[in-house]
Amino acid sequence: GKSISLQEILEYEPVQPRRKRILLEGEPGIGKSTLTKHLCYKFAEGTFASEYKLVIRVVLRGLTSDTTLSVEDLVRSCTSDVGTSLKKEIPSLLSQFISSNDGDGTLFIMDGYDEFPEELQEISLVADILNGKTLPQSSFIITSRPRASAPL
Repeated sequence: GKSISLQEILEYEPVQPRRKRILLEGEPGIGKSTLTKHLCYKFAEGTFASEYKLVIRVVLRGLTSDTTLSVEDLVRSCTSDVGTSLKKEIPSLLSQFISSNDGDGTLFIMDGYDEFPEELQEISLVADILNGKTLPQSSFIITSRPRASAPL
């Protein structure tokens, strides 16, 4: 494969303006999950994805096999270690912002599509986000092993 810089990940021009869909594919142990954490860190530093207001990292294998997942559930999955008195309010506030803007200004980093339950790959909130049915203005980066990335 070709090596690219972090900034190049988001520099391409998508067919649909304002909505970027990026697949990072690689074999087990190559560093896909580590890269997603690094991207979030760089966003927090202000050196990556500055065109977005929010970057939400979702570890797909950590989601329940529940077809009724909400945007708030996705946000809660990435804020579970927030140690403030606002812990319960943060997911609600962020999900309201995301939903009220149809996802505009939000970059989801979804890690581990290959570990996401198969029954949810077609019918779930995550599937709807990936297909643009829900939060149609959101962008996403998704990681997967090659064996599971064909539907993407």
